[in-house]
Amino acid sequence: MFDVKDGRILTWSLEAHVVDHCNLRCQHCCSLSPHLPERTTSVEELSRDLRAVRSAVRPQIFKITGGEPLLHPDLVGCLEAVHEADLADTVQMTTNGFLIRRMPTAAWRHLDRLVVSRYSSAPLASKLLGIIETNCEKYDVDLIVKEIDSFAEMDVEPPGNTDQKTGQIYGDCWLRIRCHMIHRGYFYKCTRPPHLEDVLENGEWELPPLASVDGVSLHGDRLAHRIKDYLESHIPLESCRFCRGASGARQPHTQLS
Repeated sequence: MFDVKDGRILTWSLEAHVVDHCNLRCQHCCSLSPHLPERTTSVEELSRDLRAVRSAVRPQIFKITGGEPLLHPDLVGCLEAVHEADLADTVQMTTNGFLIRRMPTAAWRHLDRLVVSRYSSAPLASKLLGIIETNCEKYDVDLIVKEIDSFAEMDVEPPGNTDQKTGQIYGDCWLRIRCHMIHRGYFYKCTRPPHLEDVLENGEWELPPLASVDGVSLHGDRLAHRIKDYLESHIPLESCRFCRGASGARQPHTQLS
């Protein structure tokens, strides 16, 4: 159950994938970045979603992520939009760190926390990590370095899981509690639905429009009520049929060709 204070649902975190693609090609990427087109969220679109969701949700942390957020042509504008929305106490960005030299000074000043994913299959050079550490200290940004040597195998090919398996995966999955997301006018309890449509091949299977079926529109009345009902629902997402959630086996971290 999710508590409500001053008309807003209290949650752990909320994130926005401001860039779908990435400069790495991690196998089993939970965001499916290696399989997505080069695509960014405009500052205007992000601002619109932030204004809408602010009336209904109060996360502790707001995360700017991707894909690789440092690929966004106006990262400062994205971070300014997050600050103007005053949605959460902590603004965090997740990056692989390889493009850290292109991060503008203004972006550093808008961050409370930086999470660096350091992958065994594409290790970040110590020199770049040193630049990150220096800037975090300079701009009073908390730094978390995550050493990652494996990913969970998440993807399931069509026609997907059985109804029973889908229910089990949904029930056991922690992503629906901690990985809430706003994307193109919708609120999601998981980061997978907006991207699965891009990578699943219809072929002989008739797939529903996962992005709209599995999310809550940020437009319309009683948004907090609709999101709370959605978050507390025991009905699996349609996307769970094509995902292993938190139940997938761990695989050594590798890069796709």
